[in-house]
Amino acid sequence: MNRVTRTMLALLTSSVLALTVAGAGAVDAAAYGRAAQWQIGLSFNCNNPSICGSQLGGFWGWAEFDNDGTADAQLTGCQHVQGGRAGGAQHISVDVPAGGWYIGSNGDFFVTSEVDTITGRTGGPPAVVTVASENMDTGIPAAPGHYSSQTLFGSAAPPGANFEIQVVLIPGR
Repeated sequence: MNRVTRTMLALLTSSVLALTVAGAGAVDAAAYGRAAQWQIGLSFNCNNPSICGSQLGGFWGWAEFDNDGTADAQLTGCQHVQGGRAGGAQHISVDVPAGGWYIGSNGDFFVTSEVDTITGRTGGPPAVVTVASENMDTGIPAAPGHYSSQTLFGSAAPPGANFEIQVVLIPGR
């Protein structure tokens, strides 16, 4: 399976899981403070129906991985064609508890547990999803730099699609 498919599958799986599994819980996040070690911005867009089918739209976000093992992410996705509960914009606030992330042997960030709060087109109040145990490769390289479709997947994005990730390591943390 190529890296484009793996990354899109990981994002889709995370979104589906967040929309279909209900749980409860709260995690204190240490994000936005002195513990910030890594900051990531990402943008994935697909407006080509021959590639994305009914999943036209995008997925954008910001994440912070902290030196105390916690992490936080603010993610928004929008599907333009799909109707029902998943149509339109969804926002996911992700809190990763202490010890909930690591850098894998492949050089990517992995998340081992998280609490997601989903708002937007859920058909009701915000949904809280607790994922107590996982080992998810985020597909995000744990090396400072700008990653485009070319650097992430080894080829330019097809027409109507684009993938960009910016990874920053904060010095001294």
